[in-house]
Amino acid sequence: MVAAVHTFIIFLLYTSPFWLDWKLIIAAIILNYAQMFILGGCVLTIKQFQSTEMSFQEWLLARRGIRVNRLKFNRFLRWQLPFIILALALLWQEVLGISPLIKV
Repeated sequence: MVAAVHTFIIFLLYTSPFWLDWKLIIAAIILNYAQMFILGGCVLTIKQFQSTEMSFQEWLLARRGIRVNRLKFNRFLRWQLPFIILALALLWQEVLGISPLIKV
């Protein structure tokens, strides 16, 4: 059940530039960093694995036989991917002028 919820939330995050106002994406990024600072990682990852050593995305890839460098992959997920998603949202919404479904 946790894996299904985790997968759904990740899907929502990856598609958020197209349906969620970029200002709300900034709020989500801040909440995510607060969660990592306070709990040491994602609450769902902790619930599922009782650890934050392996990310959920790494676990999904490993189940499909894809191995990644854990350190580099986690660094990408934590420090680069949120800002790539934000940049995509800004491009989609502000530069191209396409309104998201959920606006502030």
